[in-house]
Amino acid sequence: MTTLGELVDPAAIAGLLALASAAADGAPIGLYDLDGRLVAGADVPGGRTQAIAFEDHTLGTLTAEAGASSELLALVAGALELVLIGASEHAGRARVAQELAIGRRIQLALLPRHFPDVAGWRFAADYEAAREIGGDLFDTFPLRGRTDQIGLLIADVTGKGIPAALLMADVRALLHAATDNADGPADALARVNRILVAERPTSLFVTAALLVLDAQTGRLRLASAGHEPPLVVRRAGPIERLEATGPILGAFGDASFEERNAELEPGDALVLYTDGVTDARDRNGVFYGDERLFATLAASAGMAAEAILRSVIDDVRAFRGDADPFDDLTLLVTERLPA
Repeated sequence: MTTLGELVDPAAIAGLLALASAAADGAPIGLYDLDGRLVAGADVPGGRTQAIAFEDHTLGTLTAEAGASSELLALVAGALELVLIGASEHAGRARVAQELAIGRRIQLALLPRHFPDVAGWRFAADYEAAREIGGDLFDTFPLRGRTDQIGLLIADVTGKGIPAALLMADVRALLHAATDNADGPADALARVNRILVAERPTSLFVTAALLVLDAQTGRLRLASAGHEPPLVVRRAGPIERLEATGPILGAFGDASFEERNAELEPGDALVLYTDGVTDARDRNGVFYGDERLFATLAASAGMAAEAILRSVIDDVRAFRGDADPFDDLTLLVTERLPA
């Protein structure tokens, strides 16, 4: 149980007790913890006492000579209890702030510091957390021993805070290992899902889109765990939605995942995003939506990866205006350079 000494600043309490003592014509008043140790004020061998309670627990006593009335002691006790409430709330806020800082460091450490250097390809990404710690993740990584095979990942944990950050770190590591050793992205998602259900049971779940890109041919292999469909922005054509069925990770042990193939031609781009894009809201609660996203991407067709990325991010922020972010905003754009 938390003690008086852990909750209060003795010097500040001594000032309160000095004022109370002056009001009692100089009668000394002391604050003691449950073990009888003097926390603040004067040492009073005996006299009138008043219990100090906090959160239904007695933490100590006020002791005063007879010159201090019981009413005065009750007033001082009430003031001390208010101090304890404030100290507890401050400590709670400090713990929360520390947790958020740790979680944010964990999360930022997961994001790639640089993209793979792959001839003929260019990558761009942006991430904006709605709060101190978000639940999104993007990643690009060459498969082990196959530098022409690039893993592309975007994911979203259904929670926030340190638990979500730790789960995301775990899922990222599991997906890297699974993608290196699996027959394809669908098999990789199935392997990770079985581990999460059997060995990492939690109330949190993960949506994810996992792709393997063949940098030589432009071929894509896609599997999805309940995530927003990746979009192909053709250099001079319509936006294509890559649908692949599969449940969220961590919910069903016997889940299976569909795999779909696609191919990027020179000048085409692949856009991975989280629901923070389409679910962005303006001050009136209107959603950004799929239609506006498609229109923005269509206007950006044939542009470089960074230009496509900026066009979407800037348009979402302009649409949102001064409204608070509803969710994390994450995009990953992969461009096959023109021949």
